[in-house]
Amino acid sequence: MVTEQVPRPKMPAGGTTEPVHVGWLASFRIDPLVMRIFIWTGVALVAATIVGFGWLMHMVPPPSPSNSPEQTLAWVQDHQTSILVGAALVTFFWSFWVTWAAPIILYIRRMERVPMLTFASLANVGGGAAVITTIAVSWTVMAFRAENPLIVQAFNDLGFFLFLYTWPPFAIWMVILATAIFRDINPVPIFPRWVAYYNLYAALLMAPASFMGLFKNGPLAYNGVLAFWLVAIDFFVWMVVMSVVMLKLINRDAERIRLLGA
Repeated sequence: MVTEQVPRPKMPAGGTTEPVHVGWLASFRIDPLVMRIFIWTGVALVAATIVGFGWLMHMVPPPSPSNSPEQTLAWVQDHQTSILVGAALVTFFWSFWVTWAAPIILYIRRMERVPMLTFASLANVGGGAAVITTIAVSWTVMAFRAENPLIVQAFNDLGFFLFLYTWPPFAIWMVILATAIFRDINPVPIFPRWVAYYNLYAALLMAPASFMGLFKNGPLAYNGVLAFWLVAIDFFVWMVVMSVVMLKLINRDAERIRLLGA
């Protein structure tokens, strides 16, 4: 009885293994200027958060979720105009989440043969953008309707829940990035290995926000040390750290492209 043999792929001349990439992924001739601009939009996002969210909107430190509706209304009325201006500012700059993430996704694509993690990243970042651009809308409506204490309190709560409670998609993307780094198929790894571990730790540190629905006081309330301060600092420091790492990678590839063209 003759069994059919599955043909093996032909080896290139000289017995070398299959190349890691072909086509544009092999040459990876990025546009360094556009890549740098995209990364700097993320830095601008962080800066706008400090100015718009922290200073103009007076959300740092956050108001206590244990405040009465009347106390929340009085606080919003005292800062109504600055809250509206700050919310408009952060809604614009938080939209740069997508541009900031794009170069990272491009490097994820280069770290894998089949773009499974790349597709997951695209879906994740797109969904995150929908969340991010909605957060400040809640606080805008809150300040716009600074008349009814129950409405004001409800929209203030909604804003903080959108800001903190929606951490899982962002943490999942950190895990996706860490997975891509651990499984990098390139002979010379693109990212240092510590970046993968850092992303795993950053993802884990956002988990306390899941418990904010159970508390109106204490470290797990949405103005608490764990649910707010730890999560917010962790996320925005992560963006700054990844921006520095990405700028170094882009500079390295820009130099490689320059030498190839010399």
